[in-house]
Amino acid sequence: MTLTEVRTRVRQDLKDTDSANYIWTDAEVDAAIERVVREFSFAYPKQELSELDTVSDSKNIDISTLTNLIRAISVEFPIDQDPPYLQHFDIWGGNIIMNDKGDGTKARIKWGKLHTLGDTSTIPIQFDELIVLGSTAYLALSASAYNINRATIGGKETPLNYSKWGQNRLDHYNRELKRISLFHRVIVSELYTE
Repeated sequence: MTLTEVRTRVRQDLKDTDSANYIWTDAEVDAAIERVVREFSFAYPKQELSELDTVSDSKNIDISTLTNLIRAISVEFPIDQDPPYLQHFDIWGGNIIMNDKGDGTKARIKWGKLHTLGDTSTIPIQFDELIVLGSTAYLALSASAYNINRATIGGKETPLNYSKWGQNRLDHYNRELKRISLFHRVIVSELYTE
């Protein structure tokens, strides 16, 4: 879905479809969507693969070209070995620091980055409704807080209803984020010896 389509779905779920009397401005809806896309990205980042140059006799690889980096997942150096030779590494100051020194050839970096949502989306289609769920949860909770001491057509229960509905959605959203997270899984792998 595009940002416009997600915004429309969020408004439908919130019953906020009268454009002459929106409860939330587009900016407020978009801010909630942006927050959820960012949270989603930390749980399930867009997966990238880049080959970067190593520097002879240096353990450092400059990763400044990896924009919107969330996490480096693996560093293969030297590349195209069978089985792959994966480095132990740290990230510090815009560099990956490997255990082995480079030789001027490429290292293969698997990494995760922030998703984008605009005229196009990098979010896999199966998670579109999760983005809507989280966005509606945050907006409902904000409406609850906003309406606490206000007179509303729905009466004094309006803030409580928004709060319960929003909290139920937020709990469901957080459970789903945890379930799909790429970083809370047991990874089965094999150890190789030389």
